[in-house]
Amino acid sequence: MLLLKFLTNRFKSIKNSFKKEPEISFTRSTFFLAITELFMVVLGILLALYIDRWNTAQNFEKQFEATLRIVQQNLESDIYNSDNVIAHYHSRDSMRHDVMMNKLDRKYYESGTNSWQKLIVFYNQYEIATEGYTLLLDMKDEIPKKYSEIFKKVKKMYRIIPNLDEYNKNFKNVIWSIHDELTLGKWFWLDSYYGETSNAQVEFFVDNAYYKSLVQKVVNASALLEGLTRSHRIKAIDMYNEINNILGYEEEIPENITYILNDTISINYVGKYKLVDGEMGTWFPKYYVENSVLEIGIRDSLMFLIKDEKQKVPLYYFNRVKDHHYYPIKKNHVFISNVGYFEFYKNGKLRIGAAGPETIWQKQ
Repeated sequence: MLLLKFLTNRFKSIKNSFKKEPEISFTRSTFFLAITELFMVVLGILLALYIDRWNTAQNFEKQFEATLRIVQQNLESDIYNSDNVIAHYHSRDSMRHDVMMNKLDRKYYESGTNSWQKLIVFYNQYEIATEGYTLLLDMKDEIPKKYSEIFKKVKKMYRIIPNLDEYNKNFKNVIWSIHDELTLGKWFWLDSYYGETSNAQVEFFVDNAYYKSLVQKVVNASALLEGLTRSHRIKAIDMYNEINNILGYEEEIPENITYILNDTISINYVGKYKLVDGEMGTWFPKYYVENSVLEIGIRDSLMFLIKDEKQKVPLYYFNRVKDHHYYPIKKNHVFISNVGYFEFYKNGKLRIGAAGPETIWQKQ
């Protein structure tokens, strides 16, 4: 605007000079006046375009920030919904362990408990919210430069969608195929109708190796979905906090959007643990165990299963807030990882559930 004012004043000065110098030909003065006017018109247009473009950029930037906020809200929903998927898997895995180790006898099944239904009949799905991500994709051709990196990270995070759809579908198909097989048994419909537990049903669960195969089949399908859900949960927590920092929000972050346990509590779980019950199966991280002893460490508030300084597995605190009557929130602190879940007790006991048998450890 200052430049425009300067040029306007300059134009008036030139015009007045023409009036004071009559000897200057009319043609010459008219030419300079025309050039000046043309210059002023062009400059005005350019300035108007610049201001319009700047306003558009500012508005688009605000729109992009608002869309990031929607992504953040979607992530909060994803984290919340991951609670039951992960908890259900751990509960199912614990029951699977009891079945495989023959800890459930005839008396257990004769009592009429329907725990077996939770194990091989029920299933859950993990659906993630994508409204914000879809809106971001619509804006991909005009991403503000300062947000280009966060856009790339968000886009990369949502590559999970095809695999998630496949694992959800696979888990559902496995459950329904087992349900169809169970209905072929003579006891299934009769027991369901009369609400009874027949001897035939008890025999199927106690003495039938095929039942154990079905249990393992379900847990394998559930493990695929849980692994992807756990991975997305951790990435969603990181992304939520990164967006918060970028946008400069100072609002209090929801309590479940973290995988860090308070240091004053975590420090009590750091140390060496000795195996006291159970056997390490094929899928247990034996590489991190020496002479039946494993070590738990902490660095930058994050806990680890440690082999040495370079080789360690991060343990993420499962700060669950969504409760369920089939698998209620545990009183102990549970950590999740890509090698299993770790449940720490106040008395120094550690229970580890992996893809194989559960094991119990005692702090040394």
